[in-house]
Amino acid sequence: IPSRTLKVEHDPTDDLNAVSAPDLVRLLRMSGFDEASVVVDGAVENLALPEMDYDETIEERGGMTEDASATSTWIGGLHFNVILSGICWFVSMLSIVEGWEDLKYAGIASVVFGIPPVAMKAWRTFRRCQFDANCMMVVAAFGALGLGEFDEAASVAFLFAVSEFLEARATSRARKALSAIVSLRPEHANLINRSTGEVTIVPASRIPVGSYVSVRTGDKVPADGVVEEGTSTVDESSLTGESRPISKEPDNQVSGGSINVGQTRLVVRTTSTVDDSAVSRLIRLVEEAQANRSPTEKLVDSFAKRYTPIVMSAAALMCTIPWAWGAEVGRYWTLNGLIIIVIACPCALTISTPVTYAAGLAATAQKGIIVKGGARLEALGNVKKIVFDKTGTITEGKFALTHLEVVGEARTRNQLLELLALMEGPSSHPLSATLVNAAKKEGIGAPVDVSLTEHTILKGEGVTARVDNHQVYVGNIRLFERLGLYKDLHESRRRSANDWSTAGGTVGFVGILGVGIVGMFCVSDKIRDEAKDVISTLMTDGYEVMMLTGDSDGAAKAVGRDVGLPHECIHSHLMPEDKLHFIGSIRGMSGSRQPVMCGSKELVLMVGDGVNDAPALAVADVGVAMGEGAALAMEMSDVTLMDSNLTKLTYSINMGSKVINTIRENIILSLLAKAVVVGLTFVGKMTLLWAIASDVGIMLMVTLNGMKLLPGRDGASLASERVVPVRVKRGGRYDELQSNDGLRGEGQATTLPEII
Repeated sequence: IPSRTLKVEHDPTDDLNAVSAPDLVRLLRMSGFDEASVVVDGAVENLALPEMDYDETIEERGGMTEDASATSTWIGGLHFNVILSGICWFVSMLSIVEGWEDLKYAGIASVVFGIPPVAMKAWRTFRRCQFDANCMMVVAAFGALGLGEFDEAASVAFLFAVSEFLEARATSRARKALSAIVSLRPEHANLINRSTGEVTIVPASRIPVGSYVSVRTGDKVPADGVVEEGTSTVDESSLTGESRPISKEPDNQVSGGSINVGQTRLVVRTTSTVDDSAVSRLIRLVEEAQANRSPTEKLVDSFAKRYTPIVMSAAALMCTIPWAWGAEVGRYWTLNGLIIIVIACPCALTISTPVTYAAGLAATAQKGIIVKGGARLEALGNVKKIVFDKTGTITEGKFALTHLEVVGEARTRNQLLELLALMEGPSSHPLSATLVNAAKKEGIGAPVDVSLTEHTILKGEGVTARVDNHQVYVGNIRLFERLGLYKDLHESRRRSANDWSTAGGTVGFVGILGVGIVGMFCVSDKIRDEAKDVISTLMTDGYEVMMLTGDSDGAAKAVGRDVGLPHECIHSHLMPEDKLHFIGSIRGMSGSRQPVMCGSKELVLMVGDGVNDAPALAVADVGVAMGEGAALAMEMSDVTLMDSNLTKLTYSINMGSKVINTIRENIILSLLAKAVVVGLTFVGKMTLLWAIASDVGIMLMVTLNGMKLLPGRDGASLASERVVPVRVKRGGRYDELQSNDGLRGEGQATTLPEII
């Protein structure tokens, strides 16, 4: 669980099946979750829903708090038993001083203080018929005690305990960065009663679609919606990675999880539930990413499972057979066997690999890029061919009507606009919204005295429906060529359509079966500002870049020319299934994803935004969806660019390459270091102290090497460590602490219900 917090709804008043919060904690601890603790007990606080209580001195950064377990530790977070173990270890090391040999017995106390937590973990692992690093360290420590090497045993017990602490501290940066995303989900909402104007605080999950909510300065928007009242600025950095606040005014859309950082309250009408909002989709993607393990992670784990028993068997032989040649020989080889056990611990490999992936995933998430797991992040680094959809990807997908001409005398211009508004109203395509808005600008809407039935979307072509028993079609040239209506269009009209298309416009027609084409139109779409630079950078870096579109050849080449794509890399007149087959044809044998040590740059990446792109996104090795596109495209993709900025694509590809290089560095460094120590062991130049010290050092080196991918201090907050206002409960009232941005004053009190 990225947030490391579990909310459990239960009924402690049930006489037959009562389960208390302490009971749940005991069960978790019995299952191996030693740090489980109760944050809030709803039964004690008399809460209908779980709610966080805070002391005035507690500061919540990005929705996160320090681990509750920190309160039970001493210096720097170390448990008292580890500190005592360290003191005794230091005393035992003084036995090397002449005349102080008896101090070595302090090593026994060091083991007594340091080894029990490790031994309990080893026992739980052994009960599952497995063998891990904890088991290896227990064997090494007790083996050293048996040989009378008390200071060496103390070194194993203390330094391994310290290594676990340092590992937890180092890896917590990636965990906190991902937890910051998971904690973005709004907990409460200020629901407005439209009849009385009264504001009631309710759980955000209970806000229905169409509700009016008050979003005060510093509040999170509980769900996606439309601003009905107020003008302010909203911080969307948690969703898009864009640090600049966005101005919002009436009729503007706002996303759930964004924060009102302006000076004015916003009244928002919700258009989705909390579970369907942008922030919930983001959280689901992040949590899904944590569940997806890469081939390299699986390979490392599989290697460790096979490697550990082999090493233990070899060490067992070293510790037993040589005793047949005498005590001195047996003692020498037993000590070497224990050193082999320590240095063979696969911690550096098994820890650094997932930490590197977590750091990469957190770094991309902070930029508004959601990668669905380490496997996809790894695949990004092995991409060779990049395929772009045109509409909504290279272009913004925000059309403007540039030409509208009536063909024949069957309809007037106003009747043609009415027909377009009627036909395109039920469609979700961006072009449809453009035609409807164009009609509205001329004061024309869909007629109410006309029947519309059998409205059907023709994929890659347009729409059709029956209007007052007439079959009407609106779509592209492909549709009307199939219907046989385009050939009846006058030559001058065809030339106009061709000219519009050559200029980069998207041309469409309106036709009635039995009557013919009654109108034609052209809409234009603006190319994204960053598209040319991104494509140029990718081509310069050696990637093969192509563009697919269902649009006409003229429109496709006009866009391709503007962004610098050669004609042979532009493919037009493609249906959704054509895009699917094209991606499949260029994939070749690159479909299998191999571990990073074996993989090569040969994968195919597809970038799209619409429902029509979903099949191609699914079949590509890496599918990238634009965040402003269709929900289906995001579900089918491997990567989502939340703010639809193409510069994030190059960042994610570069991050994939960095992750692969970092993992290779870690694997090579770990194996090389172990080989050196094993060599020194067999020539008699190694001790248990230096073996455990080298193991801890290598583990920290590879872990920190993986953590270098995580930008920013602690990587803990997506909003530059913005301090979120915290409500402190005192009886039935809540006081709000002052936030960093000065949006709230200390001591401002708000009367809230006891149970929310």
